[in-house]
Amino acid sequence: MLTSVGCRAAACKQRLVTDNPVNFLAHVFLADHDPEAIVGQLCGDFVRGPVTQQYPAAIARGIRVHRAVDSYTDQHPVNLEARRLFKRPHRRYAGIICDVAYDHFLALDWQRYCRTPLTDYAMLVDDALSQRSALLPDNLKAFMPYLKSEKILERNTLREHIELTLVRISRRRQSMAPLASAAALVWQNELALKAYFDEFFPELIMHTRQLQQQLMKTPVVRTGE
Repeated sequence: MLTSVGCRAAACKQRLVTDNPVNFLAHVFLADHDPEAIVGQLCGDFVRGPVTQQYPAAIARGIRVHRAVDSYTDQHPVNLEARRLFKRPHRRYAGIICDVAYDHFLALDWQRYCRTPLTDYAMLVDDALSQRSALLPDNLKAFMPYLKSEKILERNTLREHIELTLVRISRRRQSMAPLASAAALVWQNELALKAYFDEFFPELIMHTRQLQQQLMKTPVVRTGE
């Protein structure tokens, strides 16, 4: 029987697991082995509002890259077309569904895009976070153990992980309940979604590299706390 402390801990774990962002893998991949860029890319899902002076320049840049990647992805014509595969009630959440599916395709094709094996890259991500834990926002710091213990990055290769991810997201709020049944639509449209991913992802890589180069040349302006 769980004590009150145990119940609170279990509830906290459930919130952390169910509220995790959906496309971790793409973001850490786009950081291209750079530990501070990895941390910044992950912080991008946990930091809201202006980037404050608490973050070193390289991490602040990673947060900005993350936000720019999200905007580029949302507005890209290929992805707008991909979302049309989904009808009501799933159409409202088609962007989330595509993000989850794209991480699956990236994991399956990992060797095509990255010289480092996925399991080793996941260790690199864990090391980057652990070595900079003092800089992390509390919500990301709390999520770190589950990112590692549940092998969230590596398990993107598995269909059951994709299905579980969508179910977990569906529990965030009642209106997102249709996502619980979205995995079946992903598998029904797998070939089409994979074709959209294959067209989009190389363009995203090129866009991100150009953006990173631009930001490297631009002084980082951070707001005070």
